[in-house]
Amino acid sequence: MSKKMFGVLSVLLVASMLLTACGAKPADENVLRVWIQWGDNPQQIQELFDKYTAETGIKVEVTAPIDDDKVLPALTGSNPPDILVLSGGDAAKSFYKEGLVLELSESITTGNIDMTDMYEPPLSQCRQGDKIVCLPWGTDAYALFWNKDLFEAAGLDPEKPPSTMEELVEYAEKLTVVGPDGSLEQVGFIPNHSWSHTDLYVRNFGGFWYSDDGSALTANSQAMIDALTWQQQFYTKYGVDNLQAFASGFGEYSSPDAPFYAGKVAMMVEGEWQVGPNFIPKLKPELNYGVAAFPPPADHPERAGTIVNQGTAVVIPTGVADKEASAKLLAWMMSPAIVAEEFCYNANLPTSKKAAEAQCFKDLGEKFQVFVDLMASPNAYAVITTPISFEMNDALGAAEEAILLTGADPKETLDAVQAEFEPKFKEAMGQ
Repeated sequence: MSKKMFGVLSVLLVASMLLTACGAKPADENVLRVWIQWGDNPQQIQELFDKYTAETGIKVEVTAPIDDDKVLPALTGSNPPDILVLSGGDAAKSFYKEGLVLELSESITTGNIDMTDMYEPPLSQCRQGDKIVCLPWGTDAYALFWNKDLFEAAGLDPEKPPSTMEELVEYAEKLTVVGPDGSLEQVGFIPNHSWSHTDLYVRNFGGFWYSDDGSALTANSQAMIDALTWQQQFYTKYGVDNLQAFASGFGEYSSPDAPFYAGKVAMMVEGEWQVGPNFIPKLKPELNYGVAAFPPPADHPERAGTIVNQGTAVVIPTGVADKEASAKLLAWMMSPAIVAEEFCYNANLPTSKKAAEAQCFKDLGEKFQVFVDLMASPNAYAVITTPISFEMNDALGAAEEAILLTGADPKETLDAVQAEFEPKFKEAMGQ
């Protein structure tokens, strides 16, 4: 998932240049350095890249996870890593705009990377016009999880999740339990649990906060207004204070007491990793649950199977000493066998179609296969990124909070975002 690494890029560029002026540790010319922004198990990632060393004789040194505040100083300095793996595609276009990362057409040719093997949605996050400024290396998607036991207790068919967004609202009401004192004991659905899912909802309403080609800002489109209005109803129905008091008792995300695991939340939007070995099978193996694509609005059944991909993006810094060596390592990383090995281990989705056929993904079970199948959906999208993505993400996050938690009018709030950011967008895009 994309991290909000920096505030305003230009300010941090100045700061990072000051930092790098103090000097950097010289690189070993015989070692390729890979920096990765994520990685709960750095040893496993290093062992993966040791295979490149075994194949080529070239040593690879992996550093993971890299702190966000170290990335810009490295890119603006004289000693950047040979490969940088970002948590999301948001940063890549900003870095490219500032001349900090390479356009990858030459590297793709040098490494004979098969672009037809990549799923288009995650690849599209790396397109800047006719330029390729990064390559996707694993991705995430979100779907609807539901607790079958709670469905049965509420008189709902445990094998049939809601088929429309309207039906989901009806199910949520039946699955919500209010105590004698009016406090919430169980909630059917919280739209922004455990974080924002506006990107998924707005796609189901037929839009995004950018136009599909990324050439226009559409923060106040009808689809955006509909997506935030749809979410707002849950807070209006339950009561903001009541819902926040209920949520204050939630257990930790990665614990058996997480609200969905503990039966406090009956339905949730979550990612494919939940069905992998480090989450539900490990933390709550007895949980009786199902997974399905998030449902579309009733009047748009053609939007069934909508998902939004967002995930890891690989870039080559402009200042690397040996661009050809970086390109060869990038090609190795993009090979189906390596994609399969890394993302089977993490129970994340592959960006390679051939990798998706690997037995190890099938071994993750039918629930994981729901996500793999959705990768090929005609309604699979990527998060659209632009050079102002960081600022827009922050602004939309604040707008969502105001709408859900203070009852702000969705149209007025989004109109204000559009008015503030449209000039910035046009300037960043050279329009």
